[in-house]
Amino acid sequence: MAVELGGIVLERLTHVTVGERARIVHHDVPGLSGEFAQTLGRLAVEVSLRGIFYGPGAVDDLNTLRTAYLQHAPVDFFTESVGEGYFTQVLISRLEISQRAGYLDQFDFACDVVEYVEPPEPVIVDPLAALDTGLLEDAAAFVDDVQNALEQVSQLADLLSTPAFGNPVEALPGIESGYVQAASEGTAVLAEIRKLF
Repeated sequence: MAVELGGIVLERLTHVTVGERARIVHHDVPGLSGEFAQTLGRLAVEVSLRGIFYGPGAVDDLNTLRTAYLQHAPVDFFTESVGEGYFTQVLISRLEISQRAGYLDQFDFACDVVEYVEPPEPVIVDPLAALDTGLLEDAAAFVDDVQNALEQVSQLADLLSTPAFGNPVEALPGIESGYVQAASEGTAVLAEIRKLF
C-alpha cells in the first residue's frame, strides 16, 4: 500500500491503523427500558502510521515530515490500496522518531494524522435585511412628524409671554397705546368696507 504524506512517499510502512468513531449521545428517558441513543454525525478519521526511513535520503525525508508537523497546517494525504485511491487533507497530531545505535541511515517513526475538515465560511448577517422597507419609511415619516410638532410647539411658546409678577400697573400705559393703534386701524378698515356698499 503506497502512502504519500505532505509530499513524502512512505514506502516502508510496517503498521497502519485507521480509526473511525461515531458521536453518540445517550439520554435517560423515564419509563423507557434502557436509554435513547442519538447520533450526532462522526468524528474525524484518525490514521496511525508506523514505518522506517532508510537509506541516504532518510534524514531529508525525516526533516520534511518534522517540518510539516511543526507547522500545524493541513498537508495532503494520498493512499492507494487495491487499485482504489483516497485523497484528503490531514493534520499531523503526533510524531515519534527513534534511531537504533549503529544504524546511521535508519529511523523508526510513528505518526498519527487526523482528517482535516475545511471550516465553514463565516456568515455575514445584515440585521436590517429582514426589515420591511415600508416600515422604515413609516418610521422616518413618524420621526419627521414629531420633529415638526415640536417645532410648532416651540413657536407657540415664543408667542406667549409670561407676565412679570412685579407691579401690574406698569404695563397699563403700553396696553392703552396698543389699543388706540389697533382701534384706529380698525376704523380705517371699516371705512373701506362701507365704501364697498
